[in-house]
Amino acid sequence: MKVYLPDSVPGPDTATLAPSPPSLAGLRIAVLDNGKPNAATVMTRAAETLAARTGATISLVTKKGPHGLSANAAVPCAPDIFERLLAEADVVITGAADCGSCTAYSVTDSIELEKAGKPAVVVTTARFEPIAATFAASFGLPETRTLVLPHPIGGTDEPTLHEWADGATDRLISLLTTGA
Repeated sequence: MKVYLPDSVPGPDTATLAPSPPSLAGLRIAVLDNGKPNAATVMTRAAETLAARTGATISLVTKKGPHGLSANAAVPCAPDIFERLLAEADVVITGAADCGSCTAYSVTDSIELEKAGKPAVVVTTARFEPIAATFAASFGLPETRTLVLPHPIGGTDEPTLHEWADGATDRLISLLTTGA
């Protein structure tokens, strides 16, 4: 049974996923790095492998802070970077969501991109997947596209990160396209 208080604050606005393209051929992929250790490494490798497999290109790899010069994982994407993503990318890979506040803001960034019409995938880890799903539902988009990698990303050696990223290509294709 649910009880609704007539004087309570309404829940979040609901959102929907941006339309997915049938394929990524000829499209531009951006990577939005929140500055977490190894986030740029694993997400850039995932984007490179995805581009090579699908005929897409990588148009932008940037930190989420103002002017792309720095990143704080516990704040939303800077407005100037958000505008660049909208202008320079067709799809976005963002994250890494592998702690509490960075998960909240990586999910938020992904949802805001979806609302603006850009399909976005938030990269999280197996340990933080339930938290990412809870935030996504609480923030109004329970269907948020999520790529789950092993935990931890930070502290894992580069060859292993590349292996994880390369192994995620099929999942990224299914998350970002209609598969038509």
